[in-house]
Amino acid sequence: MPKNVIVRTALMPLYYKDFHCLMGACQDNCCDVGWEISFSKKDYLRVKRAVQGTELEEAAVQGMRRLREREHDGMYAEFCVTDQGRCAFHTNEGLCSLQLICGENALPNVCRTFPRKISSTLAAREYALSPACEGVLALLWDLPEGIDFVEEPLDRKDWVVYKPDTPVTAQFADIRSFCIDILQERSLTMPQRLLLTGFLFQQFQSADWQTEGVVNTWLSQGKRLLHNPAVASELDRLPQDHQMFISNNLQIAARFSNRPANKELGEELLAAVTEKDPEADFQVTVSVPRYKELEYKLEELLGHSEYFFENLMVSTVFLKKFPNLISPEELWKDYVRLCNTYSFFRFAAVCGCDKEVSRERLFYILVAASRALLHNSANLNELQDELFQNDSATLAHMAILVGG
Repeated sequence: MPKNVIVRTALMPLYYKDFHCLMGACQDNCCDVGWEISFSKKDYLRVKRAVQGTELEEAAVQGMRRLREREHDGMYAEFCVTDQGRCAFHTNEGLCSLQLICGENALPNVCRTFPRKISSTLAAREYALSPACEGVLALLWDLPEGIDFVEEPLDRKDWVVYKPDTPVTAQFADIRSFCIDILQERSLTMPQRLLLTGFLFQQFQSADWQTEGVVNTWLSQGKRLLHNPAVASELDRLPQDHQMFISNNLQIAARFSNRPANKELGEELLAAVTEKDPEADFQVTVSVPRYKELEYKLEELLGHSEYFFENLMVSTVFLKKFPNLISPEELWKDYVRLCNTYSFFRFAAVCGCDKEVSRERLFYILVAASRALLHNSANLNELQDELFQNDSATLAHMAILVGG
Protein backbone atom coordinates (compact mmCIF):
# COMPACT_ATOMS: atom_id res chain seq x y z
CA MET A 1 0.00 0.00 0.00
CA PRO A 2 1.25 3.57 -0.71
CA LYS A 3 2.24 5.77 2.18
CA ASN A 4 -0.20 8.22 3.74
CA VAL A 5 -0.34 11.66 2.15
CA ILE A 6 -0.34 14.59 4.55
CA VAL A 7 -1.85 17.77 3.11
CA ARG A 8 0.00 20.69 4.67
CA THR A 9 -0.65 23.51 2.21
CA ALA A 10 -3.34 25.63 0.58
CA LEU A 11 -3.28 26.04 -3.20
CA MET A 12 -5.02 28.69 -5.28
CA PRO A 13 -4.71 30.50 -8.61
CA LEU A 14 -2.83 33.76 -8.18
CA TYR A 15 -5.91 35.78 -9.17
CA TYR A 16 -8.11 34.18 -6.47
CA LYS A 17 -7.70 37.01 -3.97
CA ASP A 18 -8.45 39.61 -6.66
CA PHE A 19 -12.03 38.44 -7.10
CA HIS A 20 -14.91 40.70 -6.07
CA CYS A 21 -18.62 40.41 -6.76
CA LEU A 22 -20.01 42.75 -9.43
CA MET A 23 -23.38 42.73 -7.61
CA GLY A 24 -26.05 44.69 -9.51
CA ALA A 25 -23.65 45.43 -12.38
CA CYS A 26 -23.53 41.75 -13.38
CA GLN A 27 -25.33 40.89 -16.63
CA ASP A 28 -26.58 37.54 -15.33
CA ASN A 29 -26.67 37.80 -11.56
CA CYS A 30 -26.30 34.42 -9.87
CA CYS A 31 -29.50 35.19 -7.92
CA ASP A 32 -31.47 35.18 -11.19
CA VAL A 33 -31.97 31.50 -10.72
CA GLY A 34 -31.85 29.64 -14.01
CA TRP A 35 -30.02 26.76 -12.40
CA GLU A 36 -30.12 24.63 -9.27
CA ILE A 37 -29.12 26.40 -6.05
CA SER A 38 -29.46 23.79 -3.33
CA PHE A 39 -28.24 23.73 0.26
CA SER A 40 -28.11 21.73 3.47
CA LYS A 41 -30.64 21.39 6.29
CA LYS A 42 -28.39 23.55 8.47
CA ASP A 43 -28.56 26.36 5.90
CA TYR A 44 -32.31 25.90 5.46
CA LEU A 45 -32.89 26.31 9.21
CA ARG A 46 -30.51 29.28 9.31
CA VAL A 47 -32.67 31.13 6.79
CA LYS A 48 -35.92 30.16 8.55
CA ARG A 49 -34.64 31.47 11.89
CA ALA A 50 -33.25 34.68 10.38
CA VAL A 51 -36.50 35.77 8.71
CA GLN A 52 -38.76 35.28 11.74
CA GLY A 53 -40.52 38.52 12.58
CA THR A 54 -39.36 40.29 9.42
CA GLU A 55 -41.03 41.22 6.15
CA LEU A 56 -39.17 38.31 4.56
CA GLU A 57 -41.17 35.51 6.18
CA GLU A 58 -43.56 35.23 3.24
CA ALA A 59 -40.66 35.32 0.75
CA ALA A 60 -39.07 32.41 2.64
CA VAL A 61 -42.28 30.38 2.41
CA GLN A 62 -42.62 31.00 -1.32
CA GLY A 63 -38.92 31.04 -2.15
CA MET A 64 -37.60 27.77 -0.68
CA ARG A 65 -38.56 24.20 -1.53
CA ARG A 66 -37.68 20.99 0.32
CA LEU A 67 -35.73 18.43 -1.69
CA ARG A 68 -36.94 15.19 -0.15
CA GLU A 69 -35.53 13.25 -3.10
CA ARG A 70 -32.03 14.70 -2.51
CA GLU A 71 -31.54 14.25 1.22
CA HIS A 72 -29.26 11.26 0.59
CA ASP A 73 -26.55 13.60 -0.76
CA GLY A 74 -26.92 16.26 1.92
CA MET A 75 -29.02 18.65 -0.15
CA TYR A 76 -32.12 19.50 1.91
CA ALA A 77 -33.72 22.44 0.09
CA GLU A 78 -33.37 24.78 -2.87
CA PHE A 79 -34.38 28.29 -3.86
CA CYS A 80 -37.45 28.45 -6.10
CA VAL A 81 -37.94 31.13 -8.70
CA THR A 82 -40.64 33.74 -9.10
CA ASP A 83 -42.64 34.16 -12.30
CA GLN A 84 -39.86 36.52 -13.43
CA GLY A 85 -37.26 33.77 -12.99
CA ARG A 86 -35.69 35.34 -9.91
CA CYS A 87 -34.87 34.19 -6.42
CA ALA A 88 -37.67 35.40 -4.13
CA PHE A 89 -35.12 37.37 -2.06
CA HIS A 90 -33.69 39.22 -5.08
CA THR A 91 -34.41 42.96 -5.29
CA ASN A 92 -35.00 45.01 -8.44
CA GLU A 93 -31.57 46.57 -7.89
CA GLY A 94 -29.85 43.19 -8.18
CA LEU A 95 -29.20 42.84 -4.45
CA CYS A 96 -30.21 40.25 -1.84
CA SER A 97 -32.95 41.37 0.56
CA LEU A 98 -32.08 38.51 2.94
CA GLN A 99 -28.55 39.82 3.30
CA LEU A 100 -29.67 43.49 3.42
CA ILE A 101 -32.16 42.91 6.25
CA CYS A 102 -30.75 39.94 8.16
CA GLY A 103 -27.03 40.16 7.42
CA GLU A 104 -24.60 37.95 5.53
CA ASN A 105 -24.66 35.23 8.20
CA ALA A 106 -28.30 34.47 7.32
CA LEU A 107 -27.31 33.29 3.84
CA PRO A 108 -26.77 29.64 2.91
CA ASN A 109 -23.13 28.76 2.47
CA VAL A 110 -23.47 28.56 -1.34
CA CYS A 111 -24.64 32.18 -1.46
CA ARG A 112 -21.90 33.39 0.85
CA THR A 113 -19.13 31.70 -1.09
CA PHE A 114 -20.10 31.45 -4.81
CA PRO A 115 -18.18 31.51 -7.15
CA ARG A 116 -15.55 30.40 -4.66
CA LYS A 117 -15.14 26.70 -3.97
CA ILE A 118 -12.97 25.38 -1.16
CA SER A 119 -12.21 21.67 -1.12
CA SER A 120 -9.49 19.24 -0.12
CA THR A 121 -7.59 16.96 -2.46
CA LEU A 122 -4.45 14.89 -2.11
CA ALA A 123 -2.63 17.93 -3.50
CA ALA A 124 -3.74 20.62 -1.05
CA ARG A 125 -6.65 22.48 0.41
CA GLU A 126 -7.77 24.11 -2.81
CA TYR A 127 -9.36 27.51 -3.36
CA ALA A 128 -10.98 27.70 -6.79
CA LEU A 129 -13.23 30.13 -8.65
CA SER A 130 -15.99 29.01 -10.99
CA PRO A 131 -16.16 30.45 -14.52
CA ALA A 132 -19.96 30.53 -14.08
CA CYS A 133 -19.43 34.10 -12.89
CA GLU A 134 -18.78 37.16 -15.02
CA GLY A 135 -16.35 38.58 -12.48
CA VAL A 136 -14.19 35.46 -12.76
CA LEU A 137 -14.20 35.57 -16.57
CA ALA A 138 -13.03 39.19 -16.40
CA LEU A 139 -10.04 38.05 -14.33
CA LEU A 140 -9.24 35.30 -16.85
CA TRP A 141 -9.46 37.84 -19.69
CA ASP A 142 -6.81 39.99 -18.00
CA LEU A 143 -4.23 37.18 -17.80
CA PRO A 144 -2.60 36.99 -21.26
CA GLU A 145 0.49 35.32 -19.78
CA GLY A 146 -1.61 32.49 -18.33
CA ILE A 147 -2.55 31.32 -14.86
CA ASP A 148 0.01 30.94 -12.08
CA PHE A 149 -0.71 29.19 -8.81
CA VAL A 150 0.43 30.06 -5.29
CA GLU A 151 0.91 27.63 -2.41
CA GLU A 152 0.70 28.69 1.22
CA PRO A 153 1.32 26.69 4.44
CA LEU A 154 -1.67 25.61 6.51
CA ASP A 155 -1.75 25.79 10.29
CA ARG A 156 -0.89 22.39 11.70
CA LYS A 157 -4.43 21.99 13.08
CA ASP A 158 -5.73 22.17 9.48
CA TRP A 159 -3.51 19.42 8.10
CA VAL A 160 -5.36 16.45 6.58
CA VAL A 161 -4.10 12.87 6.34
CA TYR A 162 -5.22 10.78 3.33
CA LYS A 163 -4.79 7.04 2.82
CA PRO A 164 -4.47 6.58 -0.97
CA ASP A 165 -5.87 3.39 -2.50
CA THR A 166 -3.16 3.08 -5.16
CA PRO A 167 0.22 4.61 -6.07
CA VAL A 168 -1.69 6.52 -8.77
CA THR A 169 -4.08 8.31 -6.40
CA ALA A 170 -1.15 9.08 -4.10
CA GLN A 171 0.36 11.21 -6.88
CA PHE A 172 -2.74 13.17 -7.82
CA ALA A 173 -0.82 16.44 -7.35
CA ASP A 174 1.87 15.44 -9.89
CA ILE A 175 -0.65 14.15 -12.44
CA ARG A 176 -2.96 17.18 -12.24
CA SER A 177 0.02 19.54 -12.43
CA PHE A 178 1.17 17.82 -15.62
CA CYS A 179 -2.33 18.09 -17.11
CA ILE A 180 -2.21 21.84 -16.50
CA ASP A 181 1.27 22.00 -18.05
CA ILE A 182 -0.17 20.40 -21.20
CA LEU A 183 -3.07 22.87 -21.31
CA GLN A 184 -0.58 25.75 -21.02
CA GLU A 185 1.81 24.46 -23.71
CA ARG A 186 1.52 27.24 -26.29
CA SER A 187 3.53 25.50 -28.98
CA LEU A 188 0.34 23.45 -29.48
CA THR A 189 -3.17 24.62 -30.32
CA MET A 190 -5.91 24.10 -27.74
CA PRO A 191 -7.37 21.09 -29.63
CA GLN A 192 -3.87 19.58 -29.87
CA ARG A 193 -3.32 20.04 -26.13
CA LEU A 194 -6.59 18.28 -25.31
CA LEU A 195 -5.87 15.45 -27.74
CA LEU A 196 -2.36 14.94 -26.38
CA THR A 197 -3.91 14.66 -22.93
CA GLY A 198 -6.25 11.97 -24.26
CA PHE A 199 -3.46 10.10 -26.02
CA LEU A 200 -1.41 10.04 -22.81
CA PHE A 201 -4.43 8.96 -20.78
CA GLN A 202 -4.94 6.04 -23.15
CA GLN A 203 -1.39 4.90 -22.40
CA PHE A 204 -1.92 5.44 -18.69
CA GLN A 205 -5.12 3.36 -18.70
CA SER A 206 -3.21 0.29 -19.85
CA ALA A 207 -0.56 0.60 -17.09
CA ASP A 208 -0.66 -1.39 -13.84
CA TRP A 209 -1.93 1.16 -11.32
CA GLN A 210 -0.81 -0.96 -8.36
CA THR A 211 2.86 -0.83 -9.36
CA GLU A 212 5.19 1.57 -7.55
CA GLY A 213 6.79 4.04 -9.96
CA VAL A 214 4.05 3.73 -12.58
CA VAL A 215 3.21 7.44 -12.36
CA ASN A 216 6.82 8.62 -12.61
CA THR A 217 7.39 6.43 -15.68
CA TRP A 218 4.25 7.79 -17.34
CA LEU A 219 5.16 11.39 -16.47
CA SER A 220 8.65 11.00 -17.95
CA GLN A 221 7.26 9.59 -21.19
CA GLY A 222 4.58 12.28 -21.32
CA LYS A 223 7.02 15.14 -20.84
CA ARG A 224 9.18 13.84 -23.68
CA LEU A 225 6.14 13.78 -25.97
CA LEU A 226 4.99 17.22 -24.84
CA HIS A 227 8.25 18.78 -25.99
CA ASN A 228 8.60 16.73 -29.18
CA PRO A 229 8.12 19.01 -32.22
CA ALA A 230 6.72 16.11 -34.27
CA VAL A 231 3.74 15.62 -31.93
CA ALA A 232 1.63 18.44 -33.39
CA SER A 233 1.71 17.02 -36.91
CA GLU A 234 0.85 13.53 -35.62
CA LEU A 235 -2.14 14.89 -33.68
CA ASP A 236 -3.35 16.67 -36.80
CA ARG A 237 -3.76 13.27 -38.46
CA LEU A 238 -6.75 12.60 -36.20
CA PRO A 239 -10.11 13.14 -37.97
CA GLN A 240 -11.89 16.48 -38.13
CA ASP A 241 -15.52 16.93 -39.13
CA HIS A 242 -17.03 20.39 -38.66
CA GLN A 243 -20.48 19.16 -39.64
CA MET A 244 -20.42 16.53 -36.88
CA PHE A 245 -18.87 18.99 -34.40
CA ILE A 246 -21.71 21.46 -34.98
CA SER A 247 -24.36 18.73 -34.91
CA ASN A 248 -23.06 17.38 -31.57
CA ASN A 249 -23.26 20.81 -30.00
CA LEU A 250 -26.62 21.62 -31.55
CA GLN A 251 -27.99 18.66 -29.62
CA ILE A 252 -26.68 20.21 -26.40
CA ALA A 253 -28.12 23.61 -27.36
CA ALA A 254 -31.48 21.97 -28.10
CA ARG A 255 -31.48 20.41 -24.64
CA PHE A 256 -30.46 23.79 -23.30
CA SER A 257 -33.48 25.46 -24.93
CA ASN A 258 -35.89 22.97 -23.36
CA ARG A 259 -35.27 24.54 -19.95
CA PRO A 260 -37.42 27.68 -19.40
CA ALA A 261 -34.61 29.76 -17.88
CA ASN A 262 -32.31 29.06 -20.85
CA LYS A 263 -34.90 28.86 -23.63
CA GLU A 264 -34.13 32.20 -25.28
CA LEU A 265 -30.37 31.68 -25.26
CA GLY A 266 -30.66 28.09 -26.46
CA GLU A 267 -32.81 29.15 -29.37
CA GLU A 268 -30.29 31.87 -30.29
CA LEU A 269 -27.47 29.32 -30.44
CA LEU A 270 -29.59 27.02 -32.59
CA ALA A 271 -30.60 29.79 -34.99
CA ALA A 272 -27.03 31.06 -35.43
CA VAL A 273 -25.82 28.14 -37.56
CA THR A 274 -28.96 26.47 -38.92
CA GLU A 275 -31.10 27.26 -41.92
CA LYS A 276 -34.72 26.22 -42.44
CA ASP A 277 -35.68 24.46 -45.63
CA PRO A 278 -38.34 26.71 -47.22
CA GLU A 279 -40.01 23.65 -48.73
CA ALA A 280 -40.30 21.70 -45.47
CA ASP A 281 -41.91 22.79 -42.21
CA PHE A 282 -39.46 21.11 -39.85
CA GLN A 283 -36.34 20.46 -41.91
CA VAL A 284 -33.24 22.43 -40.89
CA THR A 285 -29.71 22.20 -42.22
CA VAL A 286 -26.41 23.01 -40.55
CA SER A 287 -24.45 25.83 -42.16
CA VAL A 288 -20.74 25.17 -41.79
CA PRO A 289 -19.81 28.33 -43.78
CA ARG A 290 -21.91 30.42 -41.39
CA TYR A 291 -20.19 28.82 -38.41
CA LYS A 292 -16.75 29.54 -39.91
CA GLU A 293 -17.78 33.15 -40.52
CA LEU A 294 -18.83 33.57 -36.88
CA GLU A 295 -15.71 31.74 -35.70
CA TYR A 296 -13.53 34.31 -37.45
CA LYS A 297 -15.41 37.08 -35.65
CA LEU A 298 -14.69 35.39 -32.31
CA GLU A 299 -11.02 35.01 -33.21
CA GLU A 300 -10.84 38.71 -34.01
CA LEU A 301 -12.42 39.52 -30.64
CA LEU A 302 -9.82 37.29 -28.94
CA GLY A 303 -6.98 38.93 -30.87
CA HIS A 304 -6.30 35.62 -32.69
CA SER A 305 -4.95 34.29 -29.41
CA GLU A 306 -5.99 31.20 -27.46
CA TYR A 307 -4.93 32.43 -24.03
CA PHE A 308 -8.49 33.18 -22.83
CA PHE A 309 -9.75 29.68 -23.64
CA GLU A 310 -6.55 28.26 -22.17
CA ASN A 311 -7.27 30.11 -18.92
CA LEU A 312 -10.91 29.00 -19.04
CA MET A 313 -9.96 25.33 -19.31
CA VAL A 314 -7.19 25.53 -16.69
CA SER A 315 -9.65 27.10 -14.24
CA THR A 316 -12.18 24.36 -15.10
CA VAL A 317 -9.63 21.59 -14.51
CA PHE A 318 -8.73 23.09 -11.14
CA LEU A 319 -12.36 23.65 -10.12
CA LYS A 320 -13.46 20.11 -11.05
CA LYS A 321 -10.43 18.42 -9.45
CA PHE A 322 -9.58 16.84 -12.79
CA PRO A 323 -8.60 14.08 -13.41
CA ASN A 324 -10.63 11.45 -11.60
CA LEU A 325 -8.16 8.74 -10.55
CA ILE A 326 -10.55 6.27 -8.95
CA SER A 327 -9.98 3.84 -11.80
CA PRO A 328 -8.77 3.78 -15.45
CA GLU A 329 -12.43 3.79 -16.55
CA GLU A 330 -13.27 6.88 -14.48
CA LEU A 331 -10.14 8.60 -15.75
CA TRP A 332 -11.37 8.28 -19.35
CA LYS A 333 -14.92 9.34 -18.44
CA ASP A 334 -13.52 12.48 -16.83
CA TYR A 335 -11.52 13.18 -19.98
CA VAL A 336 -14.64 12.78 -22.13
CA ARG A 337 -16.49 15.24 -19.87
CA LEU A 338 -13.64 17.74 -20.24
CA CYS A 339 -13.73 17.48 -24.04
CA ASN A 340 -17.51 17.91 -24.05
CA THR A 341 -17.15 21.00 -21.88
CA TYR A 342 -14.48 22.61 -24.09
CA SER A 343 -16.47 21.74 -27.22
CA PHE A 344 -19.65 23.41 -26.00
CA PHE A 345 -17.80 26.42 -24.59
CA ARG A 346 -16.21 26.97 -27.98
CA PHE A 347 -19.42 26.36 -29.93
CA ALA A 348 -21.49 28.65 -27.70
CA ALA A 349 -18.88 31.42 -27.85
CA VAL A 350 -18.84 31.27 -31.67
CA CYS A 351 -22.64 31.22 -32.03
CA GLY A 352 -22.95 34.09 -29.56
CA CYS A 353 -21.19 36.30 -32.12
CA ASP A 354 -24.29 36.07 -34.32
CA LYS A 355 -26.08 38.59 -32.11
CA GLU A 356 -23.16 40.72 -30.97
CA VAL A 357 -19.35 40.55 -31.02
CA SER A 358 -18.16 41.88 -27.69
CA ARG A 359 -16.43 40.82 -24.52
CA GLU A 360 -19.65 41.36 -22.57
CA ARG A 361 -21.62 39.08 -24.88
CA LEU A 362 -18.90 36.41 -24.69
CA PHE A 363 -19.00 36.50 -20.89
CA TYR A 364 -22.80 36.27 -20.86
CA ILE A 365 -22.73 33.18 -23.10
CA LEU A 366 -19.97 31.41 -21.17
CA VAL A 367 -21.58 32.08 -17.79
CA ALA A 368 -24.78 30.41 -19.04
CA ALA A 369 -22.84 27.49 -20.54
CA SER A 370 -20.87 27.00 -17.31
CA ARG A 371 -24.03 26.93 -15.23
CA ALA A 372 -25.61 24.40 -17.58
CA LEU A 373 -22.59 22.05 -17.55
CA LEU A 374 -20.12 22.66 -14.72
CA HIS A 375 -22.89 23.18 -12.16
CA ASN A 376 -25.24 20.53 -13.46
CA SER A 377 -23.50 17.20 -13.11
CA ALA A 378 -26.60 15.34 -14.32
CA ASN A 379 -26.39 17.24 -17.63
CA LEU A 380 -22.68 16.56 -18.10
CA ASN A 381 -22.95 12.90 -17.10
CA GLU A 382 -25.90 12.40 -19.47
CA LEU A 383 -23.87 13.77 -22.38
CA GLN A 384 -20.93 11.56 -21.45
CA ASP A 385 -23.15 8.46 -21.13
CA GLU A 386 -24.64 9.05 -24.57
CA LEU A 387 -21.17 9.07 -26.14
CA PHE A 388 -20.30 5.75 -24.49
CA GLN A 389 -23.64 4.21 -25.48
CA ASN A 390 -23.06 5.26 -29.10
CA ASP A 391 -19.45 3.98 -29.11
CA SER A 392 -18.33 7.58 -29.61
CA ALA A 393 -16.16 7.98 -26.51
CA THR A 394 -13.01 7.30 -28.55
CA LEU A 395 -9.98 9.51 -29.02
CA ALA A 396 -10.94 9.85 -32.71
CA HIS A 397 -14.36 11.22 -31.73
CA MET A 398 -12.79 13.52 -29.14
CA ALA A 399 -10.74 14.95 -32.03
CA ILE A 400 -14.02 15.88 -33.70
CA LEU A 401 -15.48 17.25 -30.45
CA VAL A 402 -12.56 19.60 -29.76
CA GLY A 403 -11.60 20.39 -33.36
CA GLY A 404 -14.43 22.70 -34.32
